[in-house]
Amino acid sequence: MPIRFSHGDIKRLLIHLNMKADKGSNFFYGLGRDGIWRTCKFDYHKDRDMVATGTAKVIATSLKFKTLQDMKEFI
Repeated sequence: MPIRFSHGDIKRLLIHLNMKADKGSNFFYGLGRDGIWRTCKFDYHKDRDMVATGTAKVIATSLKFKTLQDMKEFI
């Protein structure tokens, strides 16, 4: 069974990692509390919309998580 995330989960994770986007942009960037610079492309729609599993995997790797399970445990 695949690991699923909602858009709200990803948005809260990006806020927790101190990532911000320029107005009108989908590219989030920021320096996390652990001192690692992260960038991520995320197109937010609604909190309850589900993110595709392939897209979630790309987001996890761009946020420097090893696997989707690591990201799920972090959330």
